[in-house]
Amino acid sequence: TDIEMPLMDGHRLTKLVKDDPELNHIPIIIFSSLINDDMKRKGKRLGADVQLSKPEIGLLVGEIDKLLDYKN
Repeated sequence: TDIEMPLMDGHRLTKLVKDDPELNHIPIIIFSSLINDDMKRKGKRLGADVQLSKPEIGLLVGEIDKLLDYKN
């Protein structure tokens, strides 16, 4: 998820997913150009599994691979 999205911000989405017993097993990656220390603390508090700054696509792919491997 991104921090800034049209209908709901990424932190709200993270909270909704992690608070739902049927969805909370889904890993959340926050991938945004707005990542700073405050945003990282908030994302961690809400249950984000990984937080990356754009445009680090290589890191994003690596983290997705790790999360998928971990879940299997």
